[in-house]
Amino acid sequence: MKRILLAIMIIMLGAATACSSALSHGDKASNNIHAFLIQSTQIIDKIDEDIAPEGESFLIIKYQIENLQNQNDSPQPWTEQIRLEARKDYYDPTFINSLDNQLWETSLLKREKKAGYIAFTVPDDIFDFTLTFTFPTSETEVIYELHAIDKRISVNVDYVLMRFGQIENTKRIPLIGGPLAASNPIRYRGIILVPKEEIPQLLEQTKGLPENAKRAVIEDYLIAHGHCRLE
Repeated sequence: MKRILLAIMIIMLGAATACSSALSHGDKASNNIHAFLIQSTQIIDKIDEDIAPEGESFLIIKYQIENLQNQNDSPQPWTEQIRLEARKDYYDPTFINSLDNQLWETSLLKREKKAGYIAFTVPDDIFDFTLTFTFPTSETEVIYELHAIDKRISVNVDYVLMRFGQIENTKRIPLIGGPLAASNPIRYRGIILVPKEEIPQLLEQTKGLPENAKRAVIEDYLIAHGHCRLE
């Protein structure tokens, strides 16, 4: 069964400006009435008894919507606020019988949050998508660039962890001029994964963590810095 995770770069656009500001994965985009964020995305070809047609896959997106007002909100067709594009084609949402908690239309109590899924049927050779969410009141657009995570990211994480181990060992050995291992960037197959100036901070963030937690921190770092794209 094919399962591909997607990394997310988020750009928020004002309705009347070409300026943009990037947000980190999981940050809320808001127009002071509602807040929106994507919690996870995945490409998969089967969900229980529902199988994608030949040559196609399901793109499953978990998103959260929040009412920021101190009053109840009227029902909103949230899927109508979401537009998915790839290779200049647009894709409509797909209702999947076996996918629980699909969030198509809902009302929100004051300060309430709700999370659910929206699914799309897409060609199985596409791994890069643009999702645009339009806030219903202000018509401000939030654009998400979705890109498939490189399978090799686990290899990159392994390499960074190995180099961190070497750096920590080097620190314990007195060397004239300081530890040489930390004076160079972490480079793997010709690509700089961690610039030398960012190594101390990343080392500090992973210090004392169990192995799984260290891997999660490093994976998030690599994804945020673009070392996760399929080539």
